[in-house]
Amino acid sequence: MTDIKVEDILPALEQIEKLHKVSRNEIIKFIELAVTSAANKFFGSEYKIITEIKPENFNIQTFIIKKVVNNVTNDKQEISLEEAKKYNSDAKIGDEIKILVDNASFLRLAAQSAKKVVIQRLRESYKKNLLEEFESKIGEVISANVYAIRGKTIILEIVGGVEGIIPQREQVFKEKFKIGQTIKVLVKEVEKTKKGIRVIASRFDKNFIKKLFMSEIPEIKENVVEIVNIVRAAGNRTKIVLKSNNPKVDPVGSCVGVKGSRIKLIIDELQGEKIDLIPYTEDILKFIALCLSPWKVEKVEIEDPDKKIARVYLSKSLYDTVYGKSNINVNLAKELTNWDIKIYPLEDSKSKND
Repeated sequence: MTDIKVEDILPALEQIEKLHKVSRNEIIKFIELAVTSAANKFFGSEYKIITEIKPENFNIQTFIIKKVVNNVTNDKQEISLEEAKKYNSDAKIGDEIKILVDNASFLRLAAQSAKKVVIQRLRESYKKNLLEEFESKIGEVISANVYAIRGKTIILEIVGGVEGIIPQREQVFKEKFKIGQTIKVLVKEVEKTKKGIRVIASRFDKNFIKKLFMSEIPEIKENVVEIVNIVRAAGNRTKIVLKSNNPKVDPVGSCVGVKGSRIKLIIDELQGEKIDLIPYTEDILKFIALCLSPWKVEKVEIEDPDKKIARVYLSKSLYDTVYGKSNINVNLAKELTNWDIKIYPLEDSKSKND
């Protein structure tokens, strides 16, 4: 029997528990299995052996298990009733008897083997726990460091030595990164590799925007302000419809923050992507106008309510300045409202009414 001082072993267990995310009870189970494996090599595989460790003093006890029988035909697995009573006076036929053995000699002989078993089990458990931890983060935003850029793939370094990648399909074409830069990403998938696990991350998915707002805006995280819908032309513009669940809270103001402090953090993270914050309203005419922000809409008319076609009028100067150069704003507004929006200069509205 080997008695290891608890003050020597517990700090090591606590360190393993912290670094490898493996609980102390799991570690003790691994050590029990390792010692049992070493005992089987010492005594022979035909013996039934168990090891028990008392957590309070880390006393390691190894037992050979034998069944009590009338006639012993295999002395490695069976024991007579007379012999059994020497270990347990209450023993009876059919019982299993635990016979304590001196494990000091085989522990010394098989220490290296036992160590390998423990390390292997720790690695397996660590990988399993790490996989479960990151699988629970799918759909969430995490921080990562840009480790390398290989071809069209961005390699990330995540806390815990976990590798992450942003494949080209999940990147925003306008964004540029430097090695060592800390960025935020959305966890899309987690996969097992020979080296451990790999996180597939995204900065393109519109849910990245939603989770970014949830992490930065307390009112959204607490559901005081609700994100009704998001549409995005990644790298150019995002439109977000917001609804307050508290009449005293301004949904847009909550996201903008004092002097724009909150929204600036998000825009900086998105490397300058434009963000339009739109208060929700059931007034479809007003909603269509708001969804075309930052354009100042002069008038909205319903052309065909069944087909959901609307006519939107801009001032002649605004129309000449912005319309036709880029359809991104209109296309996002169409997606957000689910209406076909036709844009006209205001003078067309006057001629139409004449």
